Amino acid sequence: MAFFALVYVVEGLGQTGGLIAQPLNYFLKQQYGWTPVQVTTYLTVLNLPWIIKPVYGVISDFVPLFGYRRKAYLVLANAGAAAAFFWMTRLSAPGELILVLLLTAYAMAIASTLCGAVLVENGQRFRASDAFVNQQWLWFNIAATASALLGGILIDHLTPAGALHAAAAVIAIAPLGAVAGTPWLIDEDRRGIEPAQLRAT
Repeated sequence: MAFFALVYVVEGLGQTGGLIAQPLNYFLKQQYGWTPVQVTTYLTVLNLPWIIKPVYGVISDFVPLFGYRRKAYLVLANAGAAAAFFWMTRLSAPGELILVLLLTAYAMAIASTLCGAVLVENGQRFRASDAFVNQQWLWFNIAATASALLGGILIDHLTPAGALHAAAAVIAIAPLGAVAGTPWLIDEDRRGIEPAQLRAT
């Protein structure tokens, strides 16, 4: 249960609709005078990593990283998200921001896919799928609610750029918890590459 609490808090904070959403919209409107249509168009590209989610699942199923189908990819995705959000604290140009936001979207989509796989596998193993799904939505929604409140507070107290950079810094810390916790909280046996099954898929 601790694993699901950890990773779904990270997901609730780190997704494009999480803590970064309000400060980013506010920044683009105030700093660059963008209209809501321009902001929405700009952010549309961030849906791409979520559209191709099944690809991440297939790769992790059949091409283990360092012998693990879930752990290693989860650590890598969360480390990538943390690095990208830390990078964002130094950026202000829309072209640079969208590149880094795309990296965070890929990292979050990969982590979400693998967390879902862990949930399904452990739900079947322990016959606790309902409890795990309840934990998933509980922690995700707690994080989403906290994100909305904190995003508003940042906008209210900081400059547009300051709010954006502060939100990115806060979000960057959360995936580091998943990087540290994942190796200890997921019980997973080492496996080799299974090319025959991959070809069959």
